[in-house]
Amino acid sequence: MADILLVLRLFAVMALATFIARPLALRLVPWGGGWIAALLLSWLVLGWVPWVLAALRFVPFAEASLSGLLVLLALRFALGAPANGRIKGRISERAGGALPLLLGAAGLFWLGLAQRLEKASLSGLEKFTNMAFVSSAMRSDVMPPADPWFAGEPVNYYYVGQAMVAALGNLLGARADQVYQLAMAMLFALTGLAVWAITLRLARPAGIWTARVMAGFAAAIVLYGGNLHSALYTLLRPLMPATNPAFYFPDSTRFIGFDPPTQDKAFTEFPAYAFAVGDLHAHVLALPVFFLALMVLLAMVAATRRGAAPSTSQALGFGWLMGLSASINSWDVAVLGLAALVVAAILLSQFRRGGADLLGVRTVQVVAAAFVTAAPFMGWFMPFASGIEFAPARTPVWQWLVLYGHGVLACAVFLALAYRVPALRRQWGLAFLFAVALTVLVVPEIVIVRDIYGLEYARANTMFKLSFRAQPMLVITAAVTVAFALRLGRRGLFAGGVVALPLCALLAYAPHIAIAPSAIRSLDGLGFLGDERALVLSAAGLPLQPGEAIIEASGPAFGPTARVSAMTGQDAVVGWAAHQWLWRNDPVRPNRRAEDVRQFYTTPDAALRCAIAQRYRVRYVILGQVEREFYPDLNESGLRAIGVSVHDDAGGQIIAITHERCPA
Repeated sequence: MADILLVLRLFAVMALATFIARPLALRLVPWGGGWIAALLLSWLVLGWVPWVLAALRFVPFAEASLSGLLVLLALRFALGAPANGRIKGRISERAGGALPLLLGAAGLFWLGLAQRLEKASLSGLEKFTNMAFVSSAMRSDVMPPADPWFAGEPVNYYYVGQAMVAALGNLLGARADQVYQLAMAMLFALTGLAVWAITLRLARPAGIWTARVMAGFAAAIVLYGGNLHSALYTLLRPLMPATNPAFYFPDSTRFIGFDPPTQDKAFTEFPAYAFAVGDLHAHVLALPVFFLALMVLLAMVAATRRGAAPSTSQALGFGWLMGLSASINSWDVAVLGLAALVVAAILLSQFRRGGADLLGVRTVQVVAAAFVTAAPFMGWFMPFASGIEFAPARTPVWQWLVLYGHGVLACAVFLALAYRVPALRRQWGLAFLFAVALTVLVVPEIVIVRDIYGLEYARANTMFKLSFRAQPMLVITAAVTVAFALRLGRRGLFAGGVVALPLCALLAYAPHIAIAPSAIRSLDGLGFLGDERALVLSAAGLPLQPGEAIIEASGPAFGPTARVSAMTGQDAVVGWAAHQWLWRNDPVRPNRRAEDVRQFYTTPDAALRCAIAQRYRVRYVILGQVEREFYPDLNESGLRAIGVSVHDDAGGQIIAITHERCPA
């Protein structure tokens, strides 16, 4: 019952915020989809405003939980209704669209929640990392929060998205693991609704019912579809140069360089995979930002085609979204920046006289809003990328087409149809999305952003982040192309079928990941802890003073170590050292800490153990099942000798270091 009430509180908050945000959303996206744009906007504002107030040290983070709602309310009264009479009419005329939105959002939310709760435990892949940021933010008064995996220093990574989720947790009165589950389900719903809205708007000239069908089709593919890998490896496996014995749904994201194996390994993820594995990481958290920014850019294109210039509200709104992207997932700055350049070219082509001046004004507004928005994050953040360089390898053409062929084919069909049908040449929004998506996919074949990974994985991160954004755009453009083709007679039906066939094939991925709502149980994400659950919950209540730390096992990434700090947000000496290496671009200090942790647990030298404790101001020692398994030569008697037990059960002990037994 408590979980149901939590979900109902979430629905009530989002419904109220969306109602308040709609007039502002219509200023940004006046071409339709106002309720969906308002839902996306309210989700972002509810989390961002508490974060920025805490980042500027104006209000403690937990106390600012209502501030996002108050800011939306203030903006509604300050701005009033949009000045454009046509938009004014839509506010009242389309008010009935709130009910379909509510029903659609609720339905998608339950589907997303079922997918998350089918394996509700928050372990595996990056879930420890994500939970560490959420739980640490919920403990913090100011931003950035203390790094729970590097005691004594703030987080130096893209944590803002998780902090926005933490703000929602504070507002709802939820635990960190509960709000993690709710956020994944809501992101699932927001993604489906955004894809629906964009596809519907672009396909509307083909007929409203055709547009609605294709919009639903596109949303289903983005949420449950993969790439052509899943179809070909399922249906035509004997004909593929495959080395994997059987298809497993992560295979579609680990294809280039993995099957067949080569020295150039790249990652090619997409939303359906991220939702299936419950990845509350930066690229997923930024999906609402990305889709709302696309909607604003498409609104600018539509206005330009009607002879109207993009408004100041749109420029400032897009700048705010660019600043959010820099704070949540910096890769989107490049993608949206490219998209903005395309819009700028369209604007200049339509407004030859005075176009450059108008573009200059709007550009200054975008840059100013982006700079102001990103400044609270960038003022603390130390970049860790090594720079941009030429890609060390190229993707084999056949593999590239397996991953993206559905979009390339749709683009070819669209160009062929546009050559014969002049009306299609006016579909600038569709052409805009095609241009952005395909350009983004070409980039990692030419240049990459260099990070800590060796040559074999040099392209992995660049291709991963860019393909994650390109895949939804390819699905939208292909679905819209089918919608237009179906209106063009017999030849159009054939062309639409050519595009629709590979598009339908993407849903071969769905049986591997789709989960029925019957899987929904508790929001509890700590079931994986087993006997250690009481130990971790006890650790959550430890009265650490600022600068003090716990110590627990530190090991390789994606393993069971660092679970206490991840689930509680309590500062540990070091978590996964490899992650800290990336986040701080420093292999020395994290690995030194990991070695100190190992020595602390294993050394027979009491003086050395106390020296390590003093170096990192360790107050509590975690002595659980993971520590015993990870350190076979663990010196339990030596650990017990330096303090007193404050928790002791089948899962393990927590030892409070005392001054008498381990003097400073």
